[in-house]
Amino acid sequence: MNKSVIRRIILILLFLVFASASAAAELLPLGSPEYDFLYKRFQRLDALTLDRYDFQLGPYSLDREDLNLGPISTLKGIPRRRLLISASLGESFRSVKESSARSLESFRGAVAAQPVKKVFVYGNFVLDEARAQDETYTGKKWRGFAGGVENAFAQLRLEHFRMTVGRFASFWGLPNSLVLASNVNLDGFAYRVNWGRLTLSYRLARLDGLNPDEDSVAQYENRFFAGHRLDIDLHRRLRVGFFETIVFGGPGRQVEFNYMNPLIFFHGSQLNEGTNDNSMIGFDFTFKPKTGYKLYGQLLIDDFQIDNREQQDQEPNEIGLIFGAHLVDLSPSFDLRIEYSKVTNRTFNQVHSRNRYLYHGQLLGGAMGNDYDHWSFELTRWLGSFLAASLMFDIHRQGEGRVADRWSSPWMEVDGAYSEPFPTGVVETSRTVAVRLNGFIGNNFYIDVQSGLDRRDNYLNNPDVEKTLPFVHVRFSSFLFASIDID
Repeated sequence: MNKSVIRRIILILLFLVFASASAAAELLPLGSPEYDFLYKRFQRLDALTLDRYDFQLGPYSLDREDLNLGPISTLKGIPRRRLLISASLGESFRSVKESSARSLESFRGAVAAQPVKKVFVYGNFVLDEARAQDETYTGKKWRGFAGGVENAFAQLRLEHFRMTVGRFASFWGLPNSLVLASNVNLDGFAYRVNWGRLTLSYRLARLDGLNPDEDSVAQYENRFFAGHRLDIDLHRRLRVGFFETIVFGGPGRQVEFNYMNPLIFFHGSQLNEGTNDNSMIGFDFTFKPKTGYKLYGQLLIDDFQIDNREQQDQEPNEIGLIFGAHLVDLSPSFDLRIEYSKVTNRTFNQVHSRNRYLYHGQLLGGAMGNDYDHWSFELTRWLGSFLAASLMFDIHRQGEGRVADRWSSPWMEVDGAYSEPFPTGVVETSRTVAVRLNGFIGNNFYIDVQSGLDRRDNYLNNPDVEKTLPFVHVRFSSFLFASIDID
């Protein structure tokens, strides 16, 4: 019996075991494709809503009545004496010109409960072939699968206060936020305090350390992430959020109380303490000039030169930005989203590799790396509440810079003014056009089909190498829900 057959049998057995129970939740976790589709729907709701719901802070609580979950509405509301469990079995097919077609399987199982009033507990694990084949994945593999606990957290919810402890993903600003995005699960804690028009958020997490056996360091170096954020509802149509984050660590270094204080300016604290940590600041906004029209943006500043007195002040600015417009029901059931993003070279990088804005090789935010800019256009036709067809067009320019590159300072090798082009070096330019159909089919199935053409100039930053790459991506998953009475 070959390994592929063995894997399929194992996944089917696990699916049957977990499918005998159900899933429910008081919030919608981040990470699975099915839930990500619902977040896409909720971003649409954001454009149509003029109240003070915190659409800029995920994951979302399900206490809002118009957060319609459709086929997975079992997630909404947890009986006190029931254990809620879910399972999903997915199959993905990918075909790209010049690469062999691949069929990849995944399995998720989850449990949720509300053991006491105001406390919600959720956990899930995942087995995924695609993750095992990702070059950035650094964890263990088993029979071609990467696996582990994806979420494991408890949340306390009070009227104006919410605290989450454990392993979970969250986002600040947008699901694809540059500062903290929805696709990274971190171990630590977070809390949120609502006070009228103000919302204060905080997050602290442990990152992967640097190991002498693998990372060219003399001794093990701990790494941590801390961030705080203040959102202000200036008007029912205008929200502004200000944030600051820091990545810090080193040999023997532990969590420090100054970075646990949400009212302390992290960058000023590290300067006063004489430590070389990697702080970032920025802001984002949402403006709704009329119902159904949402303008949004985010600016992240890693390093910005104010003085021009010394040669080191010639270091180029390291920033990232997003600006977009989401027009909902532009014509009945038609939505249009236009977005531009840009991240300059060396952003998220630092002279000490422990201070890079990475976790297991993956960015903490939703950027595509650094040294790039990206235009995206998406026209969506809703074929009902839970199925959408989209026409997408993207333009992406990628320079030679990478977040994990060894730090360089060429401005110190010249005398006087220094400048460099953006993007740097040989620039790969890709133009992608695609059609997509995704959403729920019936009460137990999810489908995501994409097909298109990717045209690349200077492929992989190699001059005068051109590629035209047709592609097809298909994902199909099935899920079941039930519940167990624990009395």
